Amino acid sequence: MSLEKMGSGVKDSDAELPQLAQTDLTVDPGAEKRLLRKLDTFLAPMCVVFFLVAYLDRSNIGNAAIAGMTEDLELTGNRLNVAVTLFYVTYISFEIPASLVLKKARPSRLIPFFIISWSAVIIGAAFVQSYAGLIATRLLLGVFESGLFPCLTLYLSTFYKKEEQARRISYLFVAAALSGAFGGLLAYGLTGLHGASGLAGWRWLFLVEGIISIVVGLVSIFMLPDSFETAWWLHEDEKVLMRIRHEQTKVYLGESEVFDKSEVKLAFKDPKVWLSAGCQFCANTCSFGFGTFLPVILKGFGYDSVRTQLLTVPVYIWASVIYIVISFMSDHFNRRAVFMVPMALVTAAGYSMMLGVPMASTGTLYFATFLTATGIYCVVGLNVTWVSNSNAGYFKRATAIGLQQTIGNSAGIMAGQIYRITASDGRYTVGHAVSLGGIVIAAFGYFTMWACLRTINERRDKMSVEEKIQELDAGKKGDRHPDFRYIT
Repeated sequence: MSLEKMGSGVKDSDAELPQLAQTDLTVDPGAEKRLLRKLDTFLAPMCVVFFLVAYLDRSNIGNAAIAGMTEDLELTGNRLNVAVTLFYVTYISFEIPASLVLKKARPSRLIPFFIISWSAVIIGAAFVQSYAGLIATRLLLGVFESGLFPCLTLYLSTFYKKEEQARRISYLFVAAALSGAFGGLLAYGLTGLHGASGLAGWRWLFLVEGIISIVVGLVSIFMLPDSFETAWWLHEDEKVLMRIRHEQTKVYLGESEVFDKSEVKLAFKDPKVWLSAGCQFCANTCSFGFGTFLPVILKGFGYDSVRTQLLTVPVYIWASVIYIVISFMSDHFNRRAVFMVPMALVTAAGYSMMLGVPMASTGTLYFATFLTATGIYCVVGLNVTWVSNSNAGYFKRATAIGLQQTIGNSAGIMAGQIYRITASDGRYTVGHAVSLGGIVIAAFGYFTMWACLRTINERRDKMSVEEKIQELDAGKKGDRHPDFRYIT
């Protein structure tokens, strides 16, 4: 079957790309590699910095808690846990709307708006005087951070093909892991300013990190293009190559330039979207609990506050290196589950050690945090890439990403409650046990997704030309198109 015949269902493709002959879809591999290097040079670093400051501002509450905030704001009982939890209440409420309005609101305006807004909130958090004030800042922080990740994931999918996305989306989760390392170093340095200008060390932590973020937000207004067509760092020949790449994908994805309500409905009706979202919930229970409470967990091993801030750094650096390696391999071999399942089981081993090793074995318990961190960011990040790869066209993908993130991030509500700072023995048994169960369930979910997608691919491989024509005549497009193949 010809490419033109298989692409007959694409709406107005000739009108939308007048400079590109529909039959001229060949790409010079060397030119494409150079283009990808340029995208990685200009686009990826910006997205990494955005996500880095987001995670710094989100998770610094754990560092602040052991640097005096708990005493200053009288966070007795489970008040710290409630503050952590309430962030996710507003966070999950705005993810789907943010991803759906991204195209109309323009990435170059919406994303900087999010960054500047939450930066102002975190600066305000440096001056709160009560538990109620802390709660207010956490709720607002959740509102403004909610749209960043689904918007960045969707944004990157408009520049990269699906088989190129794991490595690029991995950069966001590397940023999340590195934020823990930077957060530990910043906390170590900034809390040392305790008393300067009358501010406690934890207030300096919020203030300086908020200022850093607001500078990033202001710069992003001028640096972030809405699309490859408006990217100031792409030459015209490179934009032509981007149009060809876009058309190669668009032939069977049926991308729509206007809001398509039917694609939104398809995402909500798709079982694999819900399976992906369920797995994300389980994995995020680990990610949010570990990322927020690692300083508390380490302090429970018997380390003092200052040393605890520094000991978080190697754990996060290790997690970053592992994730970079795994994401490169995932894209190279064009596989997801074969990496995700083993990584999830390594993390499960780490939680098992933290539950079973005697508290006196401090070195072994610290090693267990490395095992735990090994798989957390890998499985969370690759699962986001997987749902982006597995859904098309644009508005179905946008809805699927938003739905997965909404359900997945609601795990933060639970993660904020299971690590009770009042645990008397420093073990945090409930937190580790719930996280262990979550990561094991996620591993089974990834295997189930692999089996389902592989079955669909095999069925499509066996379809005759006549069967494919019948599918097209029935209006099948996007990931339902007979030529679409899922990455497994």
